[in-house]
Formats: sequence, structure tokens, C-alpha cells
Amino acid sequence: MILGDNYITYLKKLKKDELINIINDYNSLREIYGGIKIETKNAKKDKLIDDIAEIQNTYFKYVIMSLDLEDYNILKHLMTKKINNDYLLENRVFLNYLISKCILIQEQDLIIPKDTKALISNLLKDKEVITYIKKWDRIYKLVDGVIIAYGVVDRKYFDIIISGILDKELIIPKMNYYYKKEYKIDNKKIISTKLSNKKRIDSYLKNKKYKYFTNKDYCLLGSSIYHHNIKSYKKFIKMLKSNYIFRNKDIEFVDKFIVIPYLYNSLNEEEVAKENLEETVTKYFEFKGDKLKTKMLSEIMKIRDEFPLWEYRGFSKMEEKNEE
Repeated sequence: MILGDNYITYLKKLKKDELINIINDYNSLREIYGGIKIETKNAKKDKLIDDIAEIQNTYFKYVIMSLDLEDYNILKHLMTKKINNDYLLENRVFLNYLISKCILIQEQDLIIPKDTKALISNLLKDKEVITYIKKWDRIYKLVDGVIIAYGVVDRKYFDIIISGILDKELIIPKMNYYYKKEYKIDNKKIISTKLSNKKRIDSYLKNKKYKYFTNKDYCLLGSSIYHHNIKSYKKFIKMLKSNYIFRNKDIEFVDKFIVIPYLYNSLNEEEVAKENLEETVTKYFEFKGDKLKTKMLSEIMKIRDEFPLWEYRGFSKMEEKNEE
């Protein structure tokens, strides 16, 4: 990534419809954070450029305030550290997002205008901005956790969940703008993008017997660490330590490549999840025989029995059996 000319230099290279897209995006953010709407109808290109130059500081501030903490830290790294190609490749999704906002410019090289870099560097140090991002990062994770727990949730029940949150009226607008969301929102429900079968969706929604979680639990689910408190998971880690030289960084590895994909990313595909689990375990672990492999798979699958499931409206398979 290289330092380029001033922002307005790159605005002049854009087509009129690209300039209108920037203003439309600003107008969307303005509905969340406040500000005067900018009209684009019948505006000439020079007027559009002048308008964007005038709201540049506010627009970039609003974009940054809409980030989660992970993206904030990546952006901070981009502004303050030397960046190699591996880092750029690893974070390409976020970089593409910044390019779509014209914060970064993709030409032959990836460019950041010098005045944009100065502006963003100052915003990233702003204590109010940092506090705001941390607050909303928790809310992003809470909503992610709600979807992980239920798959689809009635808006009335969702309103109960968020009823104690300050600025709760901004949650839906901010979630709609959040580019990393894996759910769709309408007036009646919030639904995981992994759910497409209408019959299944309707059956879930008809079942109003939601398991109660605390907001802390939803955040743990959304952060993919809820399983750390599950007894079967603790037993699984103990088994690994008994059979391998196992350190804390290895726990992070097992979480990232085995446990999280199995528990959090495959909630809607039980059999496919089992097949993928076996392939992954075989890939990352060496076994002298099938006995240890079978035991490992069994221990991981037991964790799922204590994990929230959509068809039980957040109750686990074990809790559902106990009810019977």
C-alpha cells in the first residue's frame, strides 16, 4: 500500500455514478448518525465532487464508527505498520470494503490518499470513537449470538432481548448497514443466511419456546467462545493434553480449525458437519490406530450435544432429552 495524492485527485477520476454512490452511502449513514441529506438529482459532476469533499471528514468518521473491533484493529494496523503482501491477502475482504467506500484506491497499486491517511489516523485515536466502536462491537456479537442460538428469531422476541440496551432503536439500522452480517432482517424476523427452506423456517418461527440466554451468553456465542464453558469441551481438551504435547496456543488452533467450524458454522447441516469434522481431524492429527481417532471424534460430537440447536430454539440436544 502506497501513499498517494490528496483525496480530491482520485474523486476527479471517478465516474458520475460512482460519485453518486458515495453520496448515497453517506446519506444512509446520516440516517443513523445524523446530518443533512445531500441531493444528487440533476447535480453535475463538479458539484458532486465539491459535496463529497465537504462531507469527507464526517463520512469517513461514520464509516469507521460502523466497524467492529476486529476491523478497527486491522485499519489501525494499516495506518501505523509496514504492510506485507501476506497481510493484505489475509485481510482482502476488509480491504475490498474500504475500496468500495473509496477510503482506499485500487489502481496498479493499493493507494491511500495522504489527507485520508491523516484524517483516519486521527479518528482512530479519538477516545469517543474508540469507546463507541467497543460498545457496538459487543452489540454486533450479541446479534450474531442470537442467530447462532436460534437460526431465525421473531422480531418481537428480539425486541425483548435488546430492550435493556441503550440506543436500542439504532440496532436494526446499524445491523442493516453492517457488511459482515450473516442474516437478513425484515419487519417480522431476523434470519440466518444459512436457512433457505421455507417449511423449516416456518416451523422454527411457530415454536415460541425460546431458551433464555443472558446477553453475556449471546456475546459469548457471537464471539465463538461459548463452548469454553461446556463440560464436554473441557473434557475434550483434557483428553488432548493426555495424548499430545498440548499448549494454550494449540487450544487456539483446535478451536479455529476444528471446534468452531463444527459447532458454529455447521448448525444447519448435521451429517455434512460430521463428515467435515472427520476429514479435518484426520488432516491435523496423527493417529497410531483408529481407537484414539474414534474417541476424539466422539468427544467433539458430545460438545455439540450441549450446544444450542436451532430446531430446539436454542436448547441443546441434551436439554431436550432431559425435558422428555
